[in-house]
Amino acid sequence: MAGSRLEKFGTIFTRVRDLIRGGVMKYEERPLWYDVYAAFPPRDPPLAERSYDIKPVRRILYPEDKIRA
Repeated sequence: MAGSRLEKFGTIFTRVRDLIRGGVMKYEERPLWYDVYAAFPPRDPPLAERSYDIKPVRRILYPEDKIRA
């Protein structure tokens, strides 16, 4: 069964978790970050559907910039 590696179909944590559950990966061979992520999951899951506010980038000019230019 070939799956997609895109983040749209699950996070890296869920893919590794399912590999361990399915017996493809041994629990002893889990990545170092797996236990930390399981103990401290993010408040908001990192999903591709999550929207972000796009804010315009402000121009930052200092008096020193005019001297250097």
